[in-house]
Amino acid sequence: MTIRSSRIFLLLFASVLCAHLAGAQTLNQSTPTWWNKYQHLLKNGAEGGGAATSSLSVGANVDVSNECGPQSETYVTLNPNHPKVLAGGSNEIFRLPMRGYFSSDGGSSWGGVDLALPPAIGANGVDFGSDPTLVFDTRGNVFYGYIVVFFSANFGGINGTEMAVARSTDGGQTYPSVNFFGFQSGPKITSTISP
Repeated sequence: MTIRSSRIFLLLFASVLCAHLAGAQTLNQSTPTWWNKYQHLLKNGAEGGGAATSSLSVGANVDVSNECGPQSETYVTLNPNHPKVLAGGSNEIFRLPMRGYFSSDGGSSWGGVDLALPPAIGANGVDFGSDPTLVFDTRGNVFYGYIVVFFSANFGGINGTEMAVARSTDGGQTYPSVNFFGFQSGPKITSTISP
């Protein structure tokens, strides 16, 4: 057998084996294959193991923000060195600052703090924070990143955008300074939103 014919044989063998395995996984043609796999795992458990599984219990919902207005784009992270220390963030919809949250008891209770936004650009301009992201470093510092969007009056256009990163050394309870960088100017659109 030559090298070329050996490769062809292996390719045919692999194709037949894959077709056979795929056919074995399709237990019932009237249901999707993902459902069949789910049913198989439900009845037989995960293969190759015998390891015991445990259930995760979840406590009651906790009002993290303790505010009457809505928040969006929430993000929560934990300190890998101290898993009961959590930090979070969200957009504030009716107020301008970004919002930070902190917990030292695994999320049973929370405190909150505002993160700064820079001054708006232009007469009657508005700026808005968006897309919070947080991470703990190996020393326990929390870094909170977000986008700042500068709107013109009445949200008629975008005057620019930039990035922001704040650092906390106390688990997210305070963010004493914020670095703003990467400003990009936006098109000067002047229109108003009519009621």
